[in-house]
Amino acid sequence: MRAATGARKTTLGSSWLWVFVVLALGAGFATSQESAAQHFARAGQLAQSGKIEEAVREYRAGLALDPKSAAAHNNLAALYFQEHKFREAAAAFQKAHDLRPQDPAISFNLGLALFNAGEPRAAIAPLEEGRADPQHAVDALYLMGVCYFDLKQWDHSIQELEVVRRSRPDDEKVLFILAKDYHNAGAPAKSLEAAAQLLKTHPDSLYIHEMLGEAYDTASQPQKAEAEFKQAIAASPQVPELHLMLGYLYWRWKRYSEAVEPLQGETRISPNLAEPYFYLGDIALRNKQFGPAENYFRMALRLKPAYGEADLDMGRALAESGHYQDAIPFMRLAVERMPDREEAHYWLGKTLIQAGQKPEGEKELAEVEKLNRVKRQTASEILNQVVSPTPAGGPKNP
Repeated sequence: MRAATGARKTTLGSSWLWVFVVLALGAGFATSQESAAQHFARAGQLAQSGKIEEAVREYRAGLALDPKSAAAHNNLAALYFQEHKFREAAAAFQKAHDLRPQDPAISFNLGLALFNAGEPRAAIAPLEEGRADPQHAVDALYLMGVCYFDLKQWDHSIQELEVVRRSRPDDEKVLFILAKDYHNAGAPAKSLEAAAQLLKTHPDSLYIHEMLGEAYDTASQPQKAEAEFKQAIAASPQVPELHLMLGYLYWRWKRYSEAVEPLQGETRISPNLAEPYFYLGDIALRNKQFGPAENYFRMALRLKPAYGEADLDMGRALAESGHYQDAIPFMRLAVERMPDREEAHYWLGKTLIQAGQKPEGEKELAEVEKLNRVKRQTASEILNQVVSPTPAGGPKNP
């Protein structure tokens, strides 16, 4: 099984303390909407008292009477965000944005919520608009840089983060991502320069340990990688994704029983992150614990609906426990989301045959052979290019 897509990405935006723009609610309501104003006023008082659930109910009640209050949608979304209900927050910020599209503060809030909901591509446009908000201009650029990093668009990430770097020259998160960006973009000198500045300005930074851990892992030195990640976790045990990364390394090294504890720890620190649930489900599936595996995969898919690997393994868990018909829809989604993955077609084909749908199953298995044939042909072409390279001046006549 391959690693889940993006499992090792570093989402460095969610750990910052973001200050939302809470918008003032006007008092100029018509008589028919006075009760909406009262709901909004009570909601604000409840929110200030920390009674978030009651405040949410009051905002909803007011919006049922006055659905065109952009400020109320915005403030309701801020409460959802405070509760780490990022998808609900994004939906509410979107309503505020639709009502007040030229307000850069609302645009920034929408982009931030989409980013934390795991939708970096969708977050970029509102963050671009949010740059016009003086209070959050640099924050918007930073988040755009992280979004592009998550999307593996290294050059775009570098462009945004270098602007941020001019405002925050010693920011450890900016330096850390830039070091990774430049490395991935094939600019080792610039990568080392950013890493050196990080080491100089923040010698005890947990990101130093993270970089060392990744470097050791890449160099196949698992003991040193493990030690570095453990040191980073000991320094900052509540930092998101460090536990996930240690669990992921144990998973990669097939030390599955040791992976469980850090992965479960990540679910407590980052309850809205899908990846630890996926890996816990994978470990349960390997141990033929089909019920727990299904529960983990369902949680991963609830948090990240377009998670092809989780669709595939959910289908596998159902198929291996004999529930072939229930497995097929998940496997179809896996094929749809990962059309070039042989194992998705293989498991769908195998399960269709088990479910009595032999012609369609055989068609999927034929697709597996087709994909393998294409890969063999591509590998052969690459090998021929390596063995008999074309001269720089072009082919010459014998």
